[in-house]
Amino acid sequence: MIELNAMETLQISPNILRWAADQRGLSLDALVDLLDKPAKHDVLIAGKFSIAEAEKLAQKTHIPFGYFFLDTPPATAQRGIPDLRQLPNHEPLSIDFFDVLDDVLRKQQWYQEYLQEQGAQQLDFVGKYPFKSNLPAERVAADIQSTLGVTDQERKQCKNYGDFFTLLSARAESIGILVFKNGIVKNNTKRGLSVSEFRGFAIADSMAPVIFINGKDNEAAWIFTLAHEIAHIWLGESGVSDLPANQQKSGNKLEVYCNRVAAELLTPKTQFLDAWEQAAEPKCDVLSKAFKVSRLVIARRAFDLGKIDWATYQNIADASNKQKSSSGGDPYRNYPLRNSKRLTRAIVSTAMSGGMMLREAARLLNVRPDTVMELNKRLANR
Repeated sequence: MIELNAMETLQISPNILRWAADQRGLSLDALVDLLDKPAKHDVLIAGKFSIAEAEKLAQKTHIPFGYFFLDTPPATAQRGIPDLRQLPNHEPLSIDFFDVLDDVLRKQQWYQEYLQEQGAQQLDFVGKYPFKSNLPAERVAADIQSTLGVTDQERKQCKNYGDFFTLLSARAESIGILVFKNGIVKNNTKRGLSVSEFRGFAIADSMAPVIFINGKDNEAAWIFTLAHEIAHIWLGESGVSDLPANQQKSGNKLEVYCNRVAAELLTPKTQFLDAWEQAAEPKCDVLSKAFKVSRLVIARRAFDLGKIDWATYQNIADASNKQKSSSGGDPYRNYPLRNSKRLTRAIVSTAMSGGMMLREAARLLNVRPDTVMELNKRLANR
């Protein structure tokens, strides 16, 4: 076994440094700046690190320390989720994203096995309308609305965006879709997710479909992302999305189509046009409150239907392009949101009935065993 002296100099391969920077979505300069040693900036850029500095960089980037001894980047397993992001010059998906994806896939695998033991059947709405069928978006949206069963009256009773998102996500989970909403990696508050990197993703599995919403986005944006990802499930198309709001044209036909389905689901054309004609100025503000979606969604719908010009839409899009961090709150309320309420109930009930060890349930939910027991008490009272 080789013992390393913390003061020894390690020559890190430039290929490894560039790879590490890409994993974190950083430039090479920003990567070495994580060590906060401006006097050694040029030395670090050249790949000359002490063992202690390499260990600290591994901690800061969440990259295994041993990788920095390699000459070339490690081969990584291909994640089975297409990158459908459309924003120009977007950064490579970071290690934060892949840690989230791996965590969700681990939970999904457990749930798939759980469903098989329960004798569950495949869900008929997953891939019900294949994208290649080229059906009108209105038809897909109508089927989603009918399946979810969300009525205009229920939408009107929602006091705000958060209430409407809760209603939509609850209906999605009631039909078998696992909805995760989290703004951090697992339960690590020091690893916040980036809205500029991705807003959500969908995994169109026939037994355990998954939707993940980036909780760092604002509440109104959650709603459209959820509707967009639900469209992915209906088409049977997995993928990660950033939903560019300020592009007049897009090169990805699948994403454009999912946006159209989402827009029709949230703002049905006939209702939208009637409401637009009757609304006082500023119309986008009025309809945003009425339909419980963002001003940006309303503006895009108005542009697509010829009610405003591109310049007006662009002004609203620019004003709406702000990131909002989620606000902590009761952790016992957040755990089921971060881990899907449906999945959380299944894991907790299985653990409390003796079907799995408490520590295994805790590992799946990224909490302590005593937290699983407390969740059981709180979930029983809801």
